[in-house]
Parts: sequence; C-alpha cells; structure tokens
Amino acid sequence: MDEYEVISIPVSDGTEKEFAIMDPFTVEGKSYMAVSLIPEGVYLYRYQDAEDGDIVVEQITEPAEYKRVSKAYEAR
Repeated sequence: MDEYEVISIPVSDGTEKEFAIMDPFTVEGKSYMAVSLIPEGVYLYRYQDAEDGDIVVEQITEPAEYKRVSKAYEAR
C-alpha cells in the first residue's frame, strides 16, 4: 500500500480536514496537487512553496481554470 504525505486544508465550513497528497503536478507554470479525503475521492488544489519550507494551498475558484487543471490531471 502506498504511503502519502498528509496535510490539513481549511474547507468551506471553516474547519480543517486532513488530506493525503496523491500527486503534485504543473499546468501552465503553476503548481497544483490532487489530494484525497480517504475514502471519498480526489480533489484538486493549487499550491505554492512558502519561504519557510511549508506549502500554501489555495482553492481553484475559477471554473475555467479548474476545468483545464482537471483535464490535465486526468490525461496523466
């Protein structure tokens, strides 16, 4: 069984949930990640490396961007 890095991400109800990082990838020079709230499925987020070594996770709020990223991820 694969072992994944786990991160906490704030969700829409104001709480944080733990997600397994399934796959980081790049689209048009921006970094994204597929995460999984096991066993519920895969979610896609944009991320950036912070200066302190952590990562900054951002929701993809634009439908067109999400569509491009989703297609790119599925084509991998």
